[in-house]
Amino acid sequence: MMLTQHTAQATQAFFDAADQHFEDEEPLLAYDNLWNAAAHALTAVADARGWPTGDPQDLKTASDRLANEASDHHLRHQFAVAQQFRARFNNGFVERHQLADYCRLMREFVDRMLTLLDAYGQDAPLTPLEHVGAARHALQSAEAEFAAGQVVAGSASLWQAAVHAVTAVALERGWPSDGHQAVKAAADRIAAGDATAIAGFFAAQQFHANATHGFMEPDDVARGLPLVQDFVCRTLARLED
Repeated sequence: MMLTQHTAQATQAFFDAADQHFEDEEPLLAYDNLWNAAAHALTAVADARGWPTGDPQDLKTASDRLANEASDHHLRHQFAVAQQFRARFNNGFVERHQLADYCRLMREFVDRMLTLLDAYGQDAPLTPLEHVGAARHALQSAEAEFAAGQVVAGSASLWQAAVHAVTAVALERGWPSDGHQAVKAAADRIAAGDATAIAGFFAAQQFHANATHGFMEPDDVARGLPLVQDFVCRTLARLED
């Protein structure tokens, strides 16, 4: 899948989840997903530029660099709002009219990031080696996010690590890899007859769902995290066989 399309689909999933949480009167979970949408889009741009993306401060630096390059203070303001979503507005109340404006700013920010990706000429399929690097980077991000108590963000990163690892193997072996069903089918082929691998990808799917619905308890995370980490590492090791 092309990078801009992949990023657009991932961010739209976060926006859809946020909308659902607002409907369910779960604003804090909605805030988490709005932050994830902005962070995911900015990370894609920063990665394309070769900038660090390991923690929220790196993303703040990236947004400042982009704003300075474009002499666009509005972009800086948009990311400042994204940071407020990450902080959940300190669990404070947000007026309805303000919230509508803030959500609009997040969509505008993501659209801007997608435009930048196209401008950088990065709209091309990743190679298996690039997927390997992305899988390892996502694993590191997930570990840091879980350690910081950012369970929703960590869940999203952990799922991305599994997807990149499976896609790397699928591309190397000439299997379909475009879209969720193709990735799941490839994972099933990789894990065939291996109970540990089957459990690992199942756990990855649970984290994928948790990134949008936020249902996992701390014990669930503690049990599932090493399973996915092992699945990713063992899947990547298949490329070395």
